[in-house]
Amino acid sequence: MSTQRVNRAEGDVDLLVRKRFFADVTQGTAVDVGAAQPDFLSISASFREAGWKVIAIEPNPEFCRLHRERGHEVLQYACGDHDEDDVEFCLVDSHGTAYEQGKVSFESFSSLAIKDEYAKLKDNLDITRIRVRLRRLDTILREDAPDLTRIDLLSIDVEGWELEVLQGLDFARYRPRAMVIENLFNSPGYRSYMRHKGYGLWKYLPPNDVYVPLEDLRPGERVLAALRAMFLQGMYRLGKLRSRPGASR
Repeated sequence: MSTQRVNRAEGDVDLLVRKRFFADVTQGTAVDVGAAQPDFLSISASFREAGWKVIAIEPNPEFCRLHRERGHEVLQYACGDHDEDDVEFCLVDSHGTAYEQGKVSFESFSSLAIKDEYAKLKDNLDITRIRVRLRRLDTILREDAPDLTRIDLLSIDVEGWELEVLQGLDFARYRPRAMVIENLFNSPGYRSYMRHKGYGLWKYLPPNDVYVPLEDLRPGERVLAALRAMFLQGMYRLGKLRSRPGASR
């Protein structure tokens, strides 16, 4: 096993998910959409170290180069709810901004387009526009991983386009055992969508939601998942009310 230091995911979400759901799994499959760098802030890096197969999907050619230099297979696509070639993609250079004991390059903001909530976070973004191939996730898996019948871990970090990626996945076929989905703005829409798909919110570890099929949760965890989702929805609504012009603080 490699002794190289891995800079793990925010909130150690990778380690917590492994401990609870995959403690005895040594040959699982992780699908990492928006894989970014091979180690810094990576959810899949510790799973790769443990011997898992990692299907890394990333449209940024610089990040793809870093993966290939380490001998990792990486599929150079953007993910969404349909298939299309020659689609515009925004690369946002953060110029080494310090974060989580490391430095951010293109991890933040880079996406198919900068959604409004993200644009409000920072002025004067340094944007370079490139052309990429856009594919549904199930299209990518069908063509590049035809033998895959179920995903063990699915992680998605695509700067506000997470729901579009989920809409491009055939849940009936792949039924992920656990999902780590970035939900930077604590949107209840993500939880409603996942509840419709039969998943419960196991934990919210900012900026990520962790979802698991309801049937795989213990009875107490199912109750907590429902209560957690309701509490976070209330907090989201309260935040919206407070942000309105003229609202009392």
